[in-house]
Amino acid sequence: MPATPTPNPQPPTPVAIDFFAVNGRIVPAAEASISVLDLGFLRGVGAFETFRTYDGHPHALAEHLRRIWESAAAFGQKPFFDEAAVRRVVREILTRSGHAELRVNMVVTPGCHGEGVFGTVGEPTWVVIARDVHAPPESSYLHGVTAVTFQSSRHLPTLKTTSYLSGRKGLELAAKAGAHEAFYVDDAGYVTEGVTSNVLIRVGNRVMTPTIDCLPGITKAGVRPIAEKLGLTWYECRITRDDVYTADEVWITSAVREVLPIVKVDGRAIGDGTVGEWGRRLRNAYRDHCIASARRDAGA
Repeated sequence: MPATPTPNPQPPTPVAIDFFAVNGRIVPAAEASISVLDLGFLRGVGAFETFRTYDGHPHALAEHLRRIWESAAAFGQKPFFDEAAVRRVVREILTRSGHAELRVNMVVTPGCHGEGVFGTVGEPTWVVIARDVHAPPESSYLHGVTAVTFQSSRHLPTLKTTSYLSGRKGLELAAKAGAHEAFYVDDAGYVTEGVTSNVLIRVGNRVMTPTIDCLPGITKAGVRPIAEKLGLTWYECRITRDDVYTADEVWITSAVREVLPIVKVDGRAIGDGTVGEWGRRLRNAYRDHCIASARRDAGA
């Protein structure tokens, strides 16, 4: 009998490798390091931003750079790299890593400890931690996720600092409940933001979102004109737990998650407990906007 032909073996799928950048120098993730004297490590003094790429291009990079320098100004740090430098780093990491898209954490600290408590010597530190985008699965957008609330407030809530200790209790409660996010509730009973997101609720044709004691979200700001174009009215105001519980829809926004629907808070169903039509429309429209604006900014 003739021998059975052996099928051509398929080449193995290439394994993506993480590369990070420290002060503009790109190295394999395992080799990336900073000094133990860095004030980000010693004192928790640092600012950071998270953004993602679309078609390999950073989205809203200018806005993220503006906000990181606003946060860094709290510890006296002036800008010391620009948008072109970040784009160069991201482009090279994409090429070398093999990832299709990146989730980028950009961290700035004052540098190494010198005299006194917060004195420094040498140059400030800039780190880019770039990994696979790892966005929530599509099922999260189709079926929604859940959240819990907890009594607390974030340290320096209008700035994006590396100190997340105030949110630990909330995230522990969320993990115990099998929830995706935890919402801060201040001493007056107002919901301010999520530990890692901004909070929006829809009541009828109104979208309501806090602006006091919370981070001015870049994604949230990008959602606003899209929501208004679709026919919703935008209100920046205080919202209570009861406002959240009785809303028609609840969403959280962030750079990687875009617009993610919350279908249950503290065990209470939002609306009929399913993802609403407005949430789907907003997410799809916002994602289209992100892709187009990332391409446009890269071209510019």
